[in-house]
Amino acid sequence: MQYERFGEGPYPTVPLGDGSYSRRLLAFGGNLLLATMEFEAGSESAVHSHDEEQLTWCLSGEFTTEVGGVPGHLGPGDFFHAGKGVPHGARCVVAGALIHAFTPQREEYKKG
Repeated sequence: MQYERFGEGPYPTVPLGDGSYSRRLLAFGGNLLLATMEFEAGSESAVHSHDEEQLTWCLSGEFTTEVGGVPGHLGPGDFFHAGKGVPHGARCVVAGALIHAFTPQREEYKKG
């Protein structure tokens, strides 16, 4: 079994959009990358797609979502999966945070 330990953190917070939400790299290794995004109420990650598969878990707050054209809702403990190239986005209703896991790694997240 391969084991890697990272001691580089904490990684910087990167403001996004109009500054009402941000992301921070948490960890990466092998083909996986883990990041968090924190949102103010009313902020939005517009519908988009990318070449990486994504699993998103709601840590806190409340969000409306769209994944593959299907509307949904996230509260603490809820999650969604967006496969490679599947359009997805979220709008924050109550301030909170989402945890994202990507495979393969999103290289731009490691650049800040």
